[in-house]
Amino acid sequence: MSLPIEALLERIGITVPYSVWIVKDELQQFYPLVNTGDMMPPKTKRTNKRPIEVIQDAGRSVVQFTYSQEYRVVLLVEGDTDLNEIELEMIFDFLHKGYSEYADETGRAKLARIVDSIRYTTASLDLEEVFSHILTHTLDVITNADYGTLWLYDELREKIICKASEGYRFEEIQLMEFELGEGPVGYAFERGTPVIITDPKDFHYEKVKRISPENKKRWGRRVEDITNIRSVIAYPIVVDDRIECVMYLGQINSEQLLTERDLWLLQIFTTQVGIAIRNAKQFASIRELNEKLVQRDAIHATLTELSVRNMGTEKMIDELSKMAGQPLVFADLLINEMIPSTAKLPQGISYKNLLEKIQLEGISKTIILTETGDVVLYPIRSGSVVLGCLISASSKKLERIGELAIEQGSVLLALERVQKQNVLAFYYKTQRELFDELLHAANPDVLKEKVEALGIRNMEGFAVAMLQVTGCSDPQQLEAHVFRLIAELRSSASGFIQTIFGWQNKVIVVAGVTGLSELSFFEKKLEELVVNRSKEDSEYALHGGIGSLVQEPRQIEQSYREAEIALTNPIAGQRNHHLVRYTDIGISRLFTSRNTEEVNKFITDIFDPLRDADRSDGTLEQTLLTFFASNRSAGEAANKLHIHINTLYQRLKKIEETLDLSLKNTDDALQLQLACYLRQRA
Repeated sequence: MSLPIEALLERIGITVPYSVWIVKDELQQFYPLVNTGDMMPPKTKRTNKRPIEVIQDAGRSVVQFTYSQEYRVVLLVEGDTDLNEIELEMIFDFLHKGYSEYADETGRAKLARIVDSIRYTTASLDLEEVFSHILTHTLDVITNADYGTLWLYDELREKIICKASEGYRFEEIQLMEFELGEGPVGYAFERGTPVIITDPKDFHYEKVKRISPENKKRWGRRVEDITNIRSVIAYPIVVDDRIECVMYLGQINSEQLLTERDLWLLQIFTTQVGIAIRNAKQFASIRELNEKLVQRDAIHATLTELSVRNMGTEKMIDELSKMAGQPLVFADLLINEMIPSTAKLPQGISYKNLLEKIQLEGISKTIILTETGDVVLYPIRSGSVVLGCLISASSKKLERIGELAIEQGSVLLALERVQKQNVLAFYYKTQRELFDELLHAANPDVLKEKVEALGIRNMEGFAVAMLQVTGCSDPQQLEAHVFRLIAELRSSASGFIQTIFGWQNKVIVVAGVTGLSELSFFEKKLEELVVNRSKEDSEYALHGGIGSLVQEPRQIEQSYREAEIALTNPIAGQRNHHLVRYTDIGISRLFTSRNTEEVNKFITDIFDPLRDADRSDGTLEQTLLTFFASNRSAGEAANKLHIHINTLYQRLKKIEETLDLSLKNTDDALQLQLACYLRQRA
């Protein structure tokens, strides 16, 4: 190329000594193209004002041809030059071929560098390594940048934080955290568009220069604000239509400013970087899932082995505590007991409170019991039935392995408690069979054997009570209700209970007492249970009946039959949800649920004819009821009815004629009085 440029300059008429220099790449080093006189290179720098400039430099003329930021040609001539504008443009065009060759060569080199950087960046599946590689190879591609940082949005803290740094002290930058819209990083994150600043007067500068005083303090003095930086690029990296992170590049010391061309290179590079991030995140997700499955399998194997070996709930709770990294206890809400047995309920909390809280929360897997959050419940269920709950009384948050342990342990605990529930149901079935045999034992030896088998001790007196649950159609829920009733009775009246068991929708209790005062206390406990349950639980109704006090085990059958009559008697006031005592129902004991239809028919046979006779206005019925309520006193009844006594006699006569009965006949009078009694009680 030297001969042609020399020929051109000679034809133009340059006869004084001269030299031609090429200035290229980011370092702006001078390379001689023509320098026969061993001239020293000029000291001028690129001004970026015009493509062709003529500058005087110490008695020499410097003609500068600028083709790009990376490529200039300088013609150095001794003395003054009188080159005109046409001659200068001719030289500029002539030298453009050299720039084209340079641009082609450096373009291929840049492209090769980008390809290599992409290959290295996408080679890793570790997300932390990918972030580090991104910055390393970005600075390799964008050589004008002195340093780079990578920023991610932390959704928990709602801040943009530094994830990686290259060329600057990470320990300082990682203390910073941006709001959305703050600084170039926050602006690029919020808008999703790149930010490039090369001059503080730029329009973008005014938008992004806001940085909080806290961040200025955290960042080093050298780069505490973008005013100290010659040029800046903040480039958002998009993964699956979502801004994953923002790359921040700064230029402080290098001569070349960051340009739109750098933005273009970043666009090519970050497209592949986004793929690398997505692949790394997917791999991390798969790896996390695999680790979770491995941990889950290990936890399941350990707990299953304990279950298969019948090591018991206490051993399982102990193992779960180790896995969770904090002490756990178990509250069995079917039989109201703690595991381990030395464990206590949280202060001020009862088994009933726990059950109500869990039922109120529905299907929640985790329940915060206290306002401070230091007591957490993990319910154990079988279908819709609450079996119990794990209790953690630690302020320490569970790690992932602990959550997995409780998740797996809950399943096996539910299975283990259901098995125990089945064992308990079988035990109660056995107790029921023994009790039935006791009721039918005619032989004293057989009776004694059954009494001992049921754990009934010698006492001065016995009484049998019976509770009945109604309104619950779910068999599992019903069984759970019965078990809880038994647990509550064992807790409140354990000193009196000789034997207790559940059967279908009933709880049967044989109480042993030393006299009427103890029986009265036991009845009070039963009534409290019936009343409280009826008030608090709308899912089902609870009724109770208790037989009279007997002195001998052989008389237990009598008390049992009496409890059954008290419970099932249709006119014993069950609607009040109180305990019904056999001794209190008087003549009503003659009318049990077995002959309810007969009772209803008997009442109908008396009162329906009366209604028909007085055309359904109820006059005769009311007269008959008032007459017997006044102890058959005609004067008192007339006063209550506000009628003349002769009117009363006329009505009574019509009643006798209608029913074909006579009040003077003892049997007829008893029949009418009984009908009135049943009518009022029904």
